This record gives sequence, structure tokens and C-alpha cells, in this order.
Amino acid sequence: MTNDYGMIDVTEAERTPSASSGTDHVDLVSELGCTEMRPKLWELSPGDTMSYHRQREQEEFYYVLEGPARIRIGDERMDVPEGTAIRIPPETPRRVFNDTDHEHRWLIVGAPPVENDGEVFEE
Repeated sequence: MTNDYGMIDVTEAERTPSASSGTDHVDLVSELGCTEMRPKLWELSPGDTMSYHRQREQEEFYYVLEGPARIRIGDERMDVPEGTAIRIPPETPRRVFNDTDHEHRWLIVGAPPVENDGEVFEE
């Protein structure tokens, strides 16, 4: 058994904008030294939107920490209550967006840990 683990206070962690959408997130991969998954904490202010994309290899897990939040999966747009978990297979297009007047917070985890796995779609 190993004692090699990572722990951070996400309220104190550095937020950086996404390269594709500019949406702020905490890169938990580098903060925690993850090697088998790619977790990120996404914070969407009113008007923020992530890129409409799919993954090439990664299955993704989405969990609403603060909401209700909004997501588009394929052609379906839906409200997602706080505390809801969603699994999205790699080939399914998706977008998290905020067209409300309150902040949304998502924990999104992709696995396997493939870098630059996303394919952005033009709308």
C-alpha cells in the first residue's frame, strides 16, 4: 500500500481559462498529480459556455456541485439539478453552458488520461 496521495483546497487553487472556450477551471490533474484520470473543476459564471465537443477516447463523468446547471448532450438541452451525476461516452457531443443568472460549478472527470482528446464542433 502506498501513501502517495495528493490533496488541495479547491477554494484556494489557481483558476485558469480553458484554451478552447476561455471558461475558468481548476486543473486537478496537475494540482493532484493524477495519472489515471483527468479531473477538472469548472466554474461557469452567467453567460459562460464551454466548447461544443466530443472526446476521441475519454469517457467523461459530469457532476453538478452548484446549480441547477445546464448542459447540451447531442441535440438535447437540459437543466441538471445540483447533486446529479452524468456519464457521457466519448463519441457523444456535449457542451456545458450557463444561460442563467447564477454560477454553475461542475466536477468533470475524463478517463483514460488522454491529453488533447477533445474534438471541437463548429455550430
